Amino acid sequence: MDDKPKYPWRLATNERYRDVVKNLMTLSTASLLLPGFVAKEFLGVSKDVTLKSFVGWPIYWSWTFLGLAIFSGIVFHYLSAKWVRLAWGQETAAWGIPVTESFVEGALHVCFWLTASTFMLGLGFVVAFLFGYGAPT
Repeated sequence: MDDKPKYPWRLATNERYRDVVKNLMTLSTASLLLPGFVAKEFLGVSKDVTLKSFVGWPIYWSWTFLGLAIFSGIVFHYLSAKWVRLAWGQETAAWGIPVTESFVEGALHVCFWLTASTFMLGLGFVVAFLFGYGAPT
């Protein structure tokens, strides 16, 4: 193995993208709990009322999109490790299949934008729930 990576700029760029995806995954995870917390702490829902009794379709959609954001972020981090191996000039495989630089780069782009867009959609559905909320009677 060489002392220096074959493509050092890839390592620096990759680290910046990983930070963004890591932050989106953290925010997505926190946003999964946001509706219940806000409803019980700020919207007057009794602590005795179950979550199931006051969440509606916006929350189920938000959980779906936020879960997808977390999953695509995990895949991004997996592929990111493959990208680092390629930056060092080593061959690598994803899920047991040898991959090329162009495949990994394209897959990273897809996962990055999937993480970002599904986070925004999930957050949008949380906001839709909060603005359309009516306390259970």
